[in-house]
Amino acid sequence: MTQSLLDTLSGTNGTASATVTVTPLPVASSPSSTVPLHRADAAEVSVIPYDARFDPQADAFLSWMWKRMQDDDLVDYYFPGQKDTGFATFVRLMSGDAQVALVVTGVDSDQWEDRIAGFVTWTRQRWGMTDAVIGGFNIFRKFWDHKTADAGAAEAFNHWFSEAGVEIVLGVCPAAHALAMRFDKRIGMHEVGRIPKAHIFKDKPCDAVLYALTREEWIEKGHN
Repeated sequence: MTQSLLDTLSGTNGTASATVTVTPLPVASSPSSTVPLHRADAAEVSVIPYDARFDPQADAFLSWMWKRMQDDDLVDYYFPGQKDTGFATFVRLMSGDAQVALVVTGVDSDQWEDRIAGFVTWTRQRWGMTDAVIGGFNIFRKFWDHKTADAGAAEAFNHWFSEAGVEIVLGVCPAAHALAMRFDKRIGMHEVGRIPKAHIFKDKPCDAVLYALTREEWIEKGHN
């Protein structure tokens, strides 16, 4: 299948709340990768790699995640127009189509709804002479308190810039999704351009807004 520009920019590679009983957190992408990508001193939020192919609870966990995205009206951000049909694409995304990490809180609970704040996806690409990450954030409504969402984003940026050594993080946002654009700006990204009518939100076409953050800009904000 031909990969569209929008797929590339959203980090999906063109493929991409119910009550939960007490259940352990899902298994990460390998026996050793339960260690967070990056963790600041006494951080309350970790960003932990996840790959459904290595999770024996994936059938239940991914179903719960998808239902949570539907309930929180978040599907359109990652899968425009697929609120009722995109589960298979979501499963592919979480099973190797992009790199994925769960945003996990430090709450003393083994309930998914308390511990799983959302997820981050990214693909690494070479743009000219620059190593770039095409990233995306999906934070559940319960954690729209700035503190948790912003901490999860900071952990991801720290990994990309400090651990992975990339020079720039890029993202795309539907112009009609004002909340998502405010989030991108709040975590330090800035608009670098628009592609007219290249996105869909609520089944209606809208511009795709391109956001970027460079390693130098991240360091200037006081990060290493």
